Amino acid sequence: MVNVSEAVAARLRDSGVERVYGVPGLAVDPLAGALCGGQRAPEFVQARGAESAALMACAEAKLTGRPGCCLAPPGADLLRLLAGLYDAAADRVPVLALVGADPRDGGRGVRHLAEVSVYCEEVSGPELMADALHRAVRAARTDRGVASLVVARGVLAAPAPSQAPGAWPEPPPAPPPAEADVRRAADALDGARNPVVVVGDAGRPASGPVTAVAQLLGAGVVTTALARDVLPDDLPYLAGVAGPFGSEAAAALLRDCDTLLLAGAEDLDPAVLPGPGRCRIVTVDPEPDDCPLDSRVPAVRVTGDVTAALTALVPLLHRAADRGRRDRVEQTVRAWRAEGETRAHRYFGTSVNPRSVVAELSRRLPDRAVVVTDSGTALDWWTRHLRLRGGMRSLLSGHLGLPGAAVPYAVAARFAAPDRPVIALVGDGALQGGGMNELITVRRHLDRLAGLPPLVFCVLNNGDLNRLTWQRRAAAGDPLIPLSAEVPALPYAEWARLAGLPAVRCDRPRHVASVWADVFAGRGPLLLEFVVDGETPPDWAAGVSAEGPRPAPLRRPRSLAGLRRASG
Repeated sequence: MVNVSEAVAARLRDSGVERVYGVPGLAVDPLAGALCGGQRAPEFVQARGAESAALMACAEAKLTGRPGCCLAPPGADLLRLLAGLYDAAADRVPVLALVGADPRDGGRGVRHLAEVSVYCEEVSGPELMADALHRAVRAARTDRGVASLVVARGVLAAPAPSQAPGAWPEPPPAPPPAEADVRRAADALDGARNPVVVVGDAGRPASGPVTAVAQLLGAGVVTTALARDVLPDDLPYLAGVAGPFGSEAAAALLRDCDTLLLAGAEDLDPAVLPGPGRCRIVTVDPEPDDCPLDSRVPAVRVTGDVTAALTALVPLLHRAADRGRRDRVEQTVRAWRAEGETRAHRYFGTSVNPRSVVAELSRRLPDRAVVVTDSGTALDWWTRHLRLRGGMRSLLSGHLGLPGAAVPYAVAARFAAPDRPVIALVGDGALQGGGMNELITVRRHLDRLAGLPPLVFCVLNNGDLNRLTWQRRAAAGDPLIPLSAEVPALPYAEWARLAGLPAVRCDRPRHVASVWADVFAGRGPLLLEFVVDGETPPDWAAGVSAEGPRPAPLRRPRSLAGLRRASG
């Protein structure tokens, strides 16, 4: 007779969940067993820690658009799971969290999960499990967030009630935009002298209409970090990522714009926008709550399907008569890219310039590559020097900027997209902060992964928490502050080889290009360690070196305030 765990495993597969990332424990062993043994069950991938399991589920959801799923026992593992779930909640990614129940915790586990979830329910009996799972999957997909179920071992091991499973709900489509709102948006955009289009993650399906609008307006285009891969970087008017640590070209366009179109830009940090009254703003968002602006900020707001709204907007716009502004935009972008090339070829002493690592990677990226970045200065080089072509993807922990997320993200990307090359850019501090553990997961599956396209963990070894060092230097205005967050020295390539993984170490600037060429000539997992110069400043910290002006004041990332919560 089928038990509840076996029925849950089959239903998860029917809902589009292809694998469950988790850690074992007595309270969830019935479900883990069902996942490992059933033909109709999703694959179970055991992570080294619960936080990594949640991050893997988040990454799979970001890459595939299907719900990610993670599993953890109660107690300490639940608390560790929360960090990864907050990453999914902050970036509004559908993730289903299945957690064992502990009758001794007095409901604390449910309360913790409710804080990060759009839906949270404790399932008290086997007859309630099917409906609870149905509601949780629907909430994760519809509200784009974490849905949590807390289930006791006794429920998971009980015989499954005989009931016909219902059809899985499809997320409701975004409503069509109101025609009057679209016309008001066209009126606001027509006649703009310096328009800029910002594309966010919710605008991902609307890449075609975005380029059409930008062409008509003669506008520059910037993206949010999560939407880094929505448009190819060879567009001459694409100025990179908008953010406190983003592109100088994007910052210049936003600083000078008089009209701003935010297309699905719910993930935009409002701190990068011009001050109140500096420009006209038009927002296009699937739901009213998705707008990144405070409701008190004057704006023309269009609510509805982003693709439909922009498509309806195109025939209402008049082609800009002054094409000189497009020339100025493209000149700004060319100058920014040329300066990046110059900086990538500078060397001081014998260490590798970290900019050159990403610049040379960018020149050799295979088609359809997935590039993952961690927080820290790895993110700065990813923002500045990586150039993605059409069909490539990028992944990162967006709003939280969670250190150590890149390795779990890359592992999940390999399982979710076995036909794509996957490259993770990781700082040595982030690797020591948790990423090294999941390299053991890679080693566990090495036989399976060895014949697949490259899975490269590129470690930037500078012996320092380099982003923190440059933040402190920028705040103090003193370039002579010594290393402020030293990372213990570790030979990462040797460590990887000891763990049974192929590895390469490069500490010679002239070898960077040839090393990348050799890496992409091979297959399977590889740890690639570059010994890089920690005294190379990011663009935003150029004011504490001889490379440029002082940066704008650093701002806090967007908070998690406003997460919708429900408990049952």
